[in-house]
Formats: sequence, structure tokens, C-alpha cells
Amino acid sequence: MRNKVNILGSCVSRVCMLDGNRNGHGIADDDMDLGYYFHNQNIVCLMTPPSFSHEEIDMIKGEELYDANNLRGLRQCLYKDTINMLLESDAQWLVMDLYDMQIDFCMLGKGMFSPYNYEFFNTSLYERYKDQVICSNFMRLTDAVYYGYIDAFFDKIMHKYDSDHIIFNCFRANQYYFAKDGTVQFIPENCRNGMTANFEYNKKLYEVEDYIIQKYNPYVIDLSKYFMGDERIWGDDLNGAHFEEKFYRETFKQIKRIIEGKTKEKYFANPNFFSDADMSAWERFDIENALCIFQHFLDTDDLLWMNILDKLNKLAPKDERVQYYMKCLGDSFA
Repeated sequence: MRNKVNILGSCVSRVCMLDGNRNGHGIADDDMDLGYYFHNQNIVCLMTPPSFSHEEIDMIKGEELYDANNLRGLRQCLYKDTINMLLESDAQWLVMDLYDMQIDFCMLGKGMFSPYNYEFFNTSLYERYKDQVICSNFMRLTDAVYYGYIDAFFDKIMHKYDSDHIIFNCFRANQYYFAKDGTVQFIPENCRNGMTANFEYNKKLYEVEDYIIQKYNPYVIDLSKYFMGDERIWGDDLNGAHFEEKFYRETFKQIKRIIEGKTKEKYFANPNFFSDADMSAWERFDIENALCIFQHFLDTDDLLWMNILDKLNKLAPKDERVQYYMKCLGDSFA
């Protein structure tokens, strides 16, 4: 039987399943099929009742939205039938991430819902209820408000996907990116907004992820903390949730190993640094800038130092400073 996968998360997991090709379709593997892909739907909102009737939701029209292609996704967020769709699906696997836990949500009555790229605020339905709609964000709330909903989600979903069929893709908002000029830069303030990955949420998100991992024991892939954004791939879209291509490929490789039954390792957090020789895409790389930022990462215990040293070792292997750091690395594991 062919393996079929549902995705509940964001582009963080979706592009992984495309092996880094964000313009692709389905799954980048001939032996796997894509079932549902749900995004902009955090797991807490999923567990609250709908705020609107189906009739009201069906009245939303594509011409009201910034992008008419968002109509289906917005309605899906408001219908609140995602859990039932996941439970009734014929997919055997669920790949998920919690990036969308960081995005603002709306409250109306007893329900919470995602505004789906803020499209909800463009609708006549919002105009009808705008005096009653409250906007908030889970990362600004106390733990007690939403941990019960997280438990309710997993208690429900694990009737179908047990701990050996859920793959949890951990997420950290990246704060740095590789610029087109070959330097490593800090993501500027003008690239941040309420819809993008907020760096201050990294610690809070880690706590939520750790809670889920410890209690429900899914397969875990924890690689994003080793990687940065990449202006050469994403252009100006440096939103903290877009990574260099190697992140997606490394993650997809591990997802395939799990699904194909080639590993029983529940927690994977070891990127393939210092062995993969392919650096053909790096036409420009500022060695002096990289050495400076490498030292900064090393001094601040930021795991990104491994990423930088890996590239330095491949692109400037004869530099005496690089050789020194590689020797220190080798000695530390001797």
C-alpha cells in the first residue's frame, strides 16, 4: 500500500515535503501521496466551536478577498471541520509543525479562529460582527489558557494517528539570512509583521513543542535551529520562516526514512554538516564576514556556528583560520 501523508502546519513542512521546491506539487517522492494540506489553522483554534453558521460562511465571496484563491482556506478555518477530515482521511501519516501558533487569531463567542492571512477582515461577515470580534495571540497568553486545548487536540487525533505515525517538525524563527552579496545579515525590522515568524516567540514555542514531545512521543525532527534564511532563494520574503534549501532537503530525507521504516529513532537533530560536499550554488561567499559571524555564534552558544563552519570548510578549506577551527572541532570529538 502506498504511503499517504496529511500535513497540518505551514510552508515550513509543506516545502520540506517538496524537497525544497516551493513551486512543486504533491510530494517529491513517487512512492508517497499527499492527502490534505491544512495551514493557517493552529491546533488550539481547531478545538473550539465555530463562531459562524455554515450559511454565513458560504456567503463569503472570492471578490471580497485580497486573493480569491484564499477563499477555500478561509472557509475551511471557519467551518471547523478539519479534525473530522483528518480523522476520516485514508492517509496513514500526519506531518505537523506549530508555526501557525504564532499568528494572530480571532475570538467570537466561545470560538477561536484564524483570519487566514487576515483575509477575514476584508469580508462583509467581519463587518457584521466587528464590534464583537477580539484579536489576540496565544504566545501572549498564560499557559493555562491553551494547554488544555492542546491536550484535547491530541486526545482526539491520536484515535487515528498514534505516536508512531505523527512526525513533528520543530520550528524556530530564523533571525539571520544569507544575503545575495555572500554575507550573513540580521533580518531587518521591515521584514517583520504580525503574519511572520516572531523571534521573541522562539522560547515560548519551544516550551509548547517540548510539552507535546514529552507527553505524546511523536517522531521529532528538530533541524530548523541550525539553519538561516536565504535571500538568493526567497528574495525579499525574509519572514523568519523561510530557510536555506538544505534545511528542507535534510528534513525531507529524515521524514522519508521514518515513513519507509528505515529508522526507529524518535528524535532526530543532527544535520548533515561536514560530509555533504555539494556547495555548487554558492557562487559568492564572504569569508571574512563568515569568520566574524562564526565567532559571534560560537561566543553566544548559537548552533548556527556549525552551519557557518560547514560552509567555510567547503569553500575555504585552505584558510589557516578555518583549518584551526576544524582541528578544534575534531579534537572536541576525539
